[in-house]
Amino acid sequence: MATKTTAKKATAKRIKFPSVAWFEAVADITREDTQYQKFGRLNAVIAFKSGNSIVQANFDVLNIHEIQKIDEDEMRDCDFIIELEPDQWKDMIKDIKKNGTASLDWTLNTLDLKYDEPIHRNDLEDGFKADLFFRYLPSLQVYFDNSSQIATGY
Repeated sequence: MATKTTAKKATAKRIKFPSVAWFEAVADITREDTQYQKFGRLNAVIAFKSGNSIVQANFDVLNIHEIQKIDEDEMRDCDFIIELEPDQWKDMIKDIKKNGTASLDWTLNTLDLKYDEPIHRNDLEDGFKADLFFRYLPSLQVYFDNSSQIATGY
């Protein structure tokens, strides 16, 4: 039987970003989040790209599943891709951890507008699918804000 100290250490273990384990840990929290359930009617397969790492997640109404690593060629099958440089992801996640939610400068919407190129795209240049990013933005922001509840390593 694990002691309380052992259990605390186990839950405090850092989960490396970006990894399938990190996205799964956030998905576990998000599926139980009442705010996500309020906004969550998200129905899209999304790729999250950081450097050479690409993780795909299937957001299926209120379920988040089929989280897996994919390669560049498989991104074309996603409804849209969110891509940031590794340092940008790290700064966003640190801001969320510090504040409990993203501060105004680090929301997905702000980041998408801040840079010369949007942080989201669809590799098949399907405008409707690319616009899903904006449609599902409140749900996606809740998802990332829930990362404040896990210990993240880089």
